[in-house]
Amino acid sequence: MIKILTTDDLRETKQHGHPDFQLEYYLDDIREYFNNQLDWHWHNEFEIVLVKKGVITFHIGRDTLILNEGEAIFINSKILHQFTAEDYGLLPNIVFAPEFIASEQTVIYQKYVAPVENSPIDYVILKTECKWQNQILSLLAEMFLQLSSGKFHELQIRNILCEAWLILTEHIQPLISETSHRKTAGSSYNSVMVMIQYIRSHYMESISLEDISSVAKISKNTAIRYFNANIAMSPVDYLIKCRISTACKLLKETADKISHIALSVGYENTGYFCRLFKKCTGLSPKEYRQTL
Repeated sequence: MIKILTTDDLRETKQHGHPDFQLEYYLDDIREYFNNQLDWHWHNEFEIVLVKKGVITFHIGRDTLILNEGEAIFINSKILHQFTAEDYGLLPNIVFAPEFIASEQTVIYQKYVAPVENSPIDYVILKTECKWQNQILSLLAEMFLQLSSGKFHELQIRNILCEAWLILTEHIQPLISETSHRKTAGSSYNSVMVMIQYIRSHYMESISLEDISSVAKISKNTAIRYFNANIAMSPVDYLIKCRISTACKLLKETADKISHIALSVGYENTGYFCRLFKKCTGLSPKEYRQTL
């Protein structure tokens, strides 16, 4: 299973591309990730993801987006995001540094890259129904085809991406405000990332809202407010989601007793775990296992 490695504030630690070519191409099969989920993370690079197969749910901050085959999404720099799917999903994607388009010292960067990077735009969905978005999708298809072959001309890849970038910036310009900047480095955002990392590392233990909030050195009420403001759920709801998601994975992939699975995800009371599982999934653990 592939796991995304992050720092305590959920910044991805993997280097994408190389200093001499700051773009990396990936072909992600979501089944290769734990519980069909690329967990919460962020990075300084831009990202463009195409849904080649399957139906994918994207969580971008507070927003939940469902993309179908043939659709794509641009994710801005430093934006917390997560991908998940019920079943199968094949996702060709690129992660590239803002400087890949142009050096920071150039007028191209200042006019066409920095305004997007610093804008309040977290993401842009690309669909075939829209003419300019379909133009970008066609360019992505051409670029991904070349990148997937392993034999490509670096300059040609950059040229294709720049052409797509020009179309994108021309059409989202009305949404960009030069005086409105994202505050991803703010205390609210950083605190949520620290608390999420704590939950992911300790969900199998008996932890409380007080434990979660104390990691970020804030009150319980502040923790609830920060979570709702950034990912539209409470810390306890996120903890439950993490536990039930893991339980689904264990029910699917092991023959462990339900009581053992309940204990392994932090619930000593099996009856309570079963009631909570059914509330979240619509099925009892036994029924869920029988449907697989």
